[in-house]
Amino acid sequence: MSDRAHWAGEGFAEGSHYDAARPSYPLAAVERIVADLELGARSRVIDLGAGTGIFTRLLAPYVGEVLAVEPSASMREALASASPEISVREGRDDAIPVEDGWADAVVVAQAFHWFDAPRALAEIARVLRPGGGLGLVWNERDESWVWVRRLTHAMRWDQNRPFDGSADWAGIVARGPFRRVVRHDLPWLERLPADALVARVATTSYVTLLGDEDRAALLGEVAATLAELPDPLALPYRSIVVTARRA
Repeated sequence: MSDRAHWAGEGFAEGSHYDAARPSYPLAAVERIVADLELGARSRVIDLGAGTGIFTRLLAPYVGEVLAVEPSASMREALASASPEISVREGRDDAIPVEDGWADAVVVAQAFHWFDAPRALAEIARVLRPGGGLGLVWNERDESWVWVRRLTHAMRWDQNRPFDGSADWAGIVARGPFRRVVRHDLPWLERLPADALVARVATTSYVTLLGDEDRAALLGEVAATLAELPDPLALPYRSIVVTARRA
């Protein structure tokens, strides 16, 4: 098993902790997907790899029906507990539990880098109606800021990151059965206490799999790095959004 598959399969076993600690997304990212894919009150949308429903809950008011699909039982339980009004089913990137052409759009938030891209894109195309849309979104810390680069080093993200935020996701999507592929980079700031950011780092997939001593040492380094900064923090992000249409 690859490190990425191990992290994806076992690194997100504490859904409630993940839901409490992870960042949300700017409404600009949601609205960009909704506008590019022409979604509305009659649209049926799948949130694939929905996790605990952080993005699902933001999207739901914009569309007629949203179905959350998630492989992790812990994540599904957290989603169902927090948002009982949202339908959630077990499924994977290459096994989406709906019939052909069911969806007007599929969205993937902070998860596509775990997928086997060619197989996932083929399966996504299967469940989309002709001309249906695909929307991908990631939150990436903005490492043009010096303190964010120090944070990256302290949390050993530069050694263990499961994906490259500069990857050509639009090019990867274009190699599948999709057209009209567009990428947007949306900057935003999140204000949060330093201890909340330490708790967020603790939910990172590879950090959750460390032994107790190594995890404590890493989180201690993160806390020491943040102690030099004003609290609460202004954490700069870029939301990377890629949209496309089924060919």
